[in-house]
Amino acid sequence: MRIGIVGLSIEIMLASPLPTAARDIQHYTPRQMRDDDLWMIRGMLARLGEDKDVEAVPLYWATALPGGPMTAQSYADVKERTLRLLDEKGPFDGVLVANHGALEVDGLDVDADSDFITAIRRQIGPEVPIGVSLDLHGDMTPELLEAGTVFSVLRTAPHRDDKQTGYRAADMLLRVLRGKLVPSKAAVRIPMLIPGEIAVTSRGPAKDLYGSLPEYDARPGVLEANILVGFAWNDRPWTAATAFVVTENDPNLARAEAIRLARNIWDRRREFKLGMETAEVTEGLKLAAAAKEHPVYISDSGDNTTAGAAGDLTLVLQAALDEPAIKDLVVAGITAPQTVKELLAAGVGNTTEIELGSEHISRPKTARKVLALVEAGGEELQLSGFQPYRSVESAWARVRIGNVIATFHAQPIGIVTPEHLSSMGIDPRGHQAYVVKLGYLHPRLEDIAARHILLLSDGTSQLDMRRLAWSALHRPTYPIDAEFDWSPEGAVYGDAK
Repeated sequence: MRIGIVGLSIEIMLASPLPTAARDIQHYTPRQMRDDDLWMIRGMLARLGEDKDVEAVPLYWATALPGGPMTAQSYADVKERTLRLLDEKGPFDGVLVANHGALEVDGLDVDADSDFITAIRRQIGPEVPIGVSLDLHGDMTPELLEAGTVFSVLRTAPHRDDKQTGYRAADMLLRVLRGKLVPSKAAVRIPMLIPGEIAVTSRGPAKDLYGSLPEYDARPGVLEANILVGFAWNDRPWTAATAFVVTENDPNLARAEAIRLARNIWDRRREFKLGMETAEVTEGLKLAAAAKEHPVYISDSGDNTTAGAAGDLTLVLQAALDEPAIKDLVVAGITAPQTVKELLAAGVGNTTEIELGSEHISRPKTARKVLALVEAGGEELQLSGFQPYRSVESAWARVRIGNVIATFHAQPIGIVTPEHLSSMGIDPRGHQAYVVKLGYLHPRLEDIAARHILLLSDGTSQLDMRRLAWSALHRPTYPIDAEFDWSPEGAVYGDAK
């Protein structure tokens, strides 16, 4: 059997002012897909490689750091290339698609993941099964559910199971092919906005809900049950949490189990709260400075580049410069291309004046002039090891401003691994505290942090859903609308309605 592997995996925040354009997208060739230990794909290849009669055929995978809407031309180019390769390198007995589930394209009035996978379905025909892997922060539509044959979704946040998820998607696809199974699918749209920071799977209720999925999977006739918490910041009709179940040709079972799972999620809606240590900006900086343990990692949650924010805000850096208690702080990952140009022109070892906030685009500009000692920099950041968030590594500079070390970047970057810091000459454990433009910490930072403080900072990824403007979202939706009656039986779609 020949199994093609493709995908377009980008998490998009509509409110981000920086579009995801051609320069931001990374295009992976078949060889790179085999050799580069890529997100989800590594699990797909691991499973396909276990069967001697299966030929895995990596074709093309595109990804980018989360950001603003993908430009129409960039999307059209990736889509055309994907469909062309499926045609040229086919036929295939099955196709695996590694997507995210929160793709948005400028000017496209339908869900972009649905559009992409539906196009693949049209290209390969109705009989060829498609296995899809998704991030749990993605959305589900009736069109997407119909286009895919089987689905696997991440079950951890922070994400530690991409390899396992890709493996499950490939395994189910092979089971369909070998057993001539006819999967049945049912999904329930749950009217809830669940930003990732309140659905961390190490604590309740997400811990319990995701922890219950193996029990659903173990029921006779069930292939896999999954939960999508959705991408909460996007004002779209399809933005919602989703419970969905794939069964072995049993639509009634799929419907019953999807309803049961959805009801369990809805019944615990009031328990979805920030469970980690949180603080306003000034308070959080003071707590970090006074902490007896180190390193303390501090999340600038309002400007979270791994949710799609631009990373342009210097508000936390400015607050740190005003705080006398700060003696040893790193503020990493500020998007400021003109500032980087000026710092590199000044040269390592020299002090130059820069203006903090002059490049703000997601919030009003500021004009705070400071003296910065240029300590390091370069035209491209060289990273090593497995990287869950792949960005175009652009020009950067590291500076010292008083008691603060700061890094500036020509393009947005997600500081998600210790290697991001060490590649810039910063010991990821050696300083008292670090500010990173994240919400929850990603696994390898979480593993080294002695303490984590999430700042309730301003920005496009701020965590109070009630403060955002909503016009396209289906209403009522919790927690924007606090109390209303809802029943999962009336929200089922798929093979059993």
